[in-house]
Amino acid sequence: MKKPPVISFVAHSGTGKTTLLEQLIPILKARGYRVGAIKHDAHRFEIDHPGKDSHRLTAAGSDSMLICSGEKLALVRQHQQAPTVEELLAICGTDLDIILTEGFKQSSLPKIELHRAALGRELICRGTNHDPTLLAVASDVPLVLDVPLLDLNNPAEIVAFIEEHIMQNSLGTELAKKQEGKQPLTSVKQAFSTVLEHGVQAGVCCLPLLDALGRVLAEDQTAGFAIPPCDYSAMDGYAFCAADAAQQKLREVGFLPAGQAGLEPVAAGTAIRIMTGAPIPPGCDTVVPLENLRVVDGLLKFDKPFEIGDNIRRAGEDLQQGQRAVAAGTLLRFQEIALLSAMNLNTVPVYAPLRVAILATGDELLEPGSERRPGMVINSNSNALAAQVREAGAEPLLMGIAEDQPEITRERLRACLSADLVLVTGGASAGDHDYVKPALLELGGSMLFDGVNIKPGKPFGMGLLQGKPVFSLPGNPVAAMVIFELFVRPMLLKGGGRQQVFRPSVQATLTEPARNKGARPHFVGAVLNSSSDGWEVSITGSQSSGRISSLTLASGLALLAPESSYQPGDAVTVLVLDTAVGMQAVSPWD
Repeated sequence: MKKPPVISFVAHSGTGKTTLLEQLIPILKARGYRVGAIKHDAHRFEIDHPGKDSHRLTAAGSDSMLICSGEKLALVRQHQQAPTVEELLAICGTDLDIILTEGFKQSSLPKIELHRAALGRELICRGTNHDPTLLAVASDVPLVLDVPLLDLNNPAEIVAFIEEHIMQNSLGTELAKKQEGKQPLTSVKQAFSTVLEHGVQAGVCCLPLLDALGRVLAEDQTAGFAIPPCDYSAMDGYAFCAADAAQQKLREVGFLPAGQAGLEPVAAGTAIRIMTGAPIPPGCDTVVPLENLRVVDGLLKFDKPFEIGDNIRRAGEDLQQGQRAVAAGTLLRFQEIALLSAMNLNTVPVYAPLRVAILATGDELLEPGSERRPGMVINSNSNALAAQVREAGAEPLLMGIAEDQPEITRERLRACLSADLVLVTGGASAGDHDYVKPALLELGGSMLFDGVNIKPGKPFGMGLLQGKPVFSLPGNPVAAMVIFELFVRPMLLKGGGRQQVFRPSVQATLTEPARNKGARPHFVGAVLNSSSDGWEVSITGSQSSGRISSLTLASGLALLAPESSYQPGDAVTVLVLDTAVGMQAVSPWD
């Protein structure tokens, strides 16, 4: 079996070798590589402990002690002299894509030396010494060198260098994995986790309140003053002191419209006529509406009982000064627009829409509205995805159709990089004309996963190109739309500042038999209906990946477990797609 490439990171103590490897390994793992690590420790160390059975056997004289559990194993070997690097590499394993070592300054391994200016130390391999195995130096300050200089604080740059110079060609590595059958389908859970981990974050812009409707608030908004700022009348009526009303001789004096300022106190034993929204004058603690009293000979006569404090909106009862009114991450509805307006705001910071490039591939495709030709297919994917992108609050950029030629696919993919992320439909499988993933790798990108254990959408893959997510979606329309809903939409919502990014799901009982004969979880178009016993669901007929009507008829996606049969009355989980679910044609007042 071919030995994996090895690279050694060397540096003076305190430079941060282990810290850097902690940053590099997750990036390499996310790109699909299997990573090994070897740390050279010049001091004596002990990983086995008294009381363990393994320690007892070692103490009894065993020269080699292998400890194994269901998840990991550890080999403890006694030796008279330090093993060679070659021996350590053999122990580390050959089923890896790369091995990172820490130390081994005197070995012949390819090396990257770390340099931290604050230590004030000379380079080990480029200074008074000259080590031909040195590939590059990763430094936190500029240096003049005859080898490449990398940014010590940019692990992604160092990984890119490793891919190019140590792993020869990331494209070759990916293709070798596929040919050797080393790349099993990614689980739905792992694919989803990877998508969210590598999402992009939208920028922030300031918009007028009305234009901000439907956008996501980027910063907490706090009240600059109390709302209401003082006690206000909630009714048209008379304001007075409730204690004076006990004498039944309240005399009418004056009139107070809304908007009045600089109020004079109301004298004891008197009442002032007041309008809704007018501030309560000093000396008053109650308002009785006009319809509940009469004025006879200038005196108030009450027709209904009242209590102190009636019909007064208290200062700050809506918001106290300094209180958070609307939290960042809130989707602004008409309710929030009303509250922000009351706070005397006319603009608010919101997340700008992410820009999503949409590229279709295939010699057989025609744009909608074109003259139909035999053997050609209308491209429905681009408009469908653009609509889904807009529903997720992002901005679609339609990039047309790329013919099935490697150089055209590569150049059209490069043109998509003006956007924040890229969706490509078609060319995602392993056919002779499937050029999307090779084009991505040839442009210097990497695949995070390639193929997901799901139906529809098995060929779904995700990569990174110049740090931007690139999604390779199936060409079948239903598969492309389902994959978008399950994986891409939540990422767009999260990147756009939303806190709640998942569509609602419900448990519903089947009204008909259903079956999933395959080994992958199957998301099928389903119709939800409410009943007195809860939700009921039926399947929308044939679930062919090319049958768009299986989704146009659907209000949700029902999840059928692998190799499972269902009978009427069995419960399944349904992801709700249609915002009209639960709405009614009959008025609730009828």
